[in-house]
Amino acid sequence: MALLLTPPVLGDQIQWRESLLKLIPDLDIRLWPDVGNPDDILYILVGRFNLNDLPELPNLRAIMPMFAGLEHLLFHPRCPSVPILRTGLPDGDKSMTEYTILHVLRHHRQMPDYLDQQSRAEWKVLDQKQPHEQRVGFMGFGQMAESPGRILSKMGFDVAAWVINERENDEIKFYIGAKSLNTFLARSDILVCLLPITNKTRGIINSKTLQRLPKGASFINLGRGEHIIEADLIQSLDSGHLSNATLDATIQEPLPKNSPLWNHPKITIMPHVARRVRPENVGIQVAENIRRDRLGLPFLWEVDREAGY
Repeated sequence: MALLLTPPVLGDQIQWRESLLKLIPDLDIRLWPDVGNPDDILYILVGRFNLNDLPELPNLRAIMPMFAGLEHLLFHPRCPSVPILRTGLPDGDKSMTEYTILHVLRHHRQMPDYLDQQSRAEWKVLDQKQPHEQRVGFMGFGQMAESPGRILSKMGFDVAAWVINERENDEIKFYIGAKSLNTFLARSDILVCLLPITNKTRGIINSKTLQRLPKGASFINLGRGEHIIEADLIQSLDSGHLSNATLDATIQEPLPKNSPLWNHPKITIMPHVARRVRPENVGIQVAENIRRDRLGLPFLWEVDREAGY
């Protein structure tokens, strides 16, 4: 019974192995590319790894990604047909929570506009909304979005979320399904995208959806670059309909130096740094699912391959 550990997103394999062994001391952990006997591998923890290089693992029982985005597995033709298990903490990722709140507050307190004024040595106080006057809309309200969404709500912001499936009554206002998308967008002064990438969400931030936002709205993308039609975003900013945008993810990464996104005065570019995955976070979920599998119990946090999350 062994786990194959690929090169991690952050840190090194030795660091990750030592951290995992503190939680599962008797686990045989093999560091890619030293697979050993492929028959021994029951689990694989995937970080920066090309599935094209994966050998046949006849007894593989589960794949556990170190990252939140699943498209590199779900849409890969060589992804083994075993359960994919999420490894993020059920109550959210602290780094994602602080990062989301940071950028919502940046737009709420009009920091992009003040930085623009500073570049011109201009001293001008801008009108400022109170939190209850600022309507924050989350596209997606899963593991990564729920924690910052609820904190912002407690801070007094008017928070709502657009989701696919029905939710129970909650202090957060939910807009359900495609028919409610336009209504949701029309009440979102600060739009935060934290959707998974699926066939239905690819390109969802386009000229039609952006036009549904209130004039002067801000947009924050913490999902994937493929959610956005970049030319439509630029057009919405240039027309003045959208006031500012923050992009933590772009279609091409690293963003090419000749991309018009770099120098656009209303766009803040971040190099995909919202979530910093560490073994002490991921390891808890990995250990729990291996423990359950050893006892013959079903896995937790399994990805719905058809839904894409």
